[in-house]
Formats: sequence, structure tokens, C-alpha cells
Amino acid sequence: MIRSAPRSFGLILAALLAPGAGLAADASPFDNLAQSRYVHCAFYKSYDVDPATGDRIMVEGRSQSLTHFQAIRDGRARQISTRVAGARNVRVLHGGKYLHFVDHMAGMYVLTTVYGCLDRDARGGACVTYGAVQSRHFDPRVLSDPDAVYEALKDSSDPGFCDHSFVNVQEASSSK
Repeated sequence: MIRSAPRSFGLILAALLAPGAGLAADASPFDNLAQSRYVHCAFYKSYDVDPATGDRIMVEGRSQSLTHFQAIRDGRARQISTRVAGARNVRVLHGGKYLHFVDHMAGMYVLTTVYGCLDRDARGGACVTYGAVQSRHFDPRVLSDPDAVYEALKDSSDPGFCDHSFVNVQEASSSK
């Protein structure tokens, strides 16, 4: 579940946060996200445990890293991360089952994988919060078979979630 700090705005079943779980039944569960102008993700080193229930939770505002994607189009996006200075160009790959953002720098890959829908808009049913994980690795297969690399690394990846619900946000200027 995701818990907002200090206010609680909606708890999501912990089972949906397990990588690979909670996939939407529709044909393209990532359409809204892949076509969005802005996507914001928060990642955690591990889950917290709710002392009252024992459920795994993520407390909003207490993540270890944040990643923002913008200008998503034609298999590319701009990424801004709290782990790296400046904005970077990344690849956007739909491996068939999952949506991936791949950053390649100095021989290492940072793979952000969106694996399913966690929360839907009550009125229209559109997904507004997605389950995601982020991993760092040296496996070049990520460019040709990102789903397989995700499957191999999902249990050791940083858990998190992504959304695209920004209002009145402007794109950061790109420096070339």
C-alpha cells in the first residue's frame, strides 16, 4: 500500500505492490502513462511494515529517490532524477508485458519498469497510479529484451510507484 505522510489519502492492498502483480486486464494498461507529458516516480530501498497490520507499505514523501520523465514520444523521454545531476535522454521501450524507461550511462543501465496499475480514477476508470521498480545493472539485453531483464532483477530492484497526475507543471528547459 502507499501511505501519504502526514495525511493518508488512500491505502492500496500490499499485494498489488509486489512486482508483476496487479496488471490491468485491458489490452494496453500503460497507454495513459506512455502518452503523458509528465510522469513522476518515487522509489524506496525497501518496504516499511505497518505495525498495526503487518502489511508492506510505502510512505509517500519518504522515498530514497525520485525520477521524473517528460516529453515522452517516439520511444524517447527526458529524465530528471535525484540520483544524477541534470536531465538525461532515455529510451522508452514497451517489451510486450511492461513499460520500460532505460538510461544508459558509462556502461551501466538504470532500468525503470512500470509493471501494473495500482489505483484507478473512480469516475473514468483510468489508471492514475502504477506499480514500478528501478534497478541498476550492466546487462545489455535490456535494449533488446527489457521484459526478460526486468523478470531477472525484479526481486532485487527498488520498489516504487509512478503517476501522471500533474497539474500546471511546465517542462524543464533542455540544455544541449
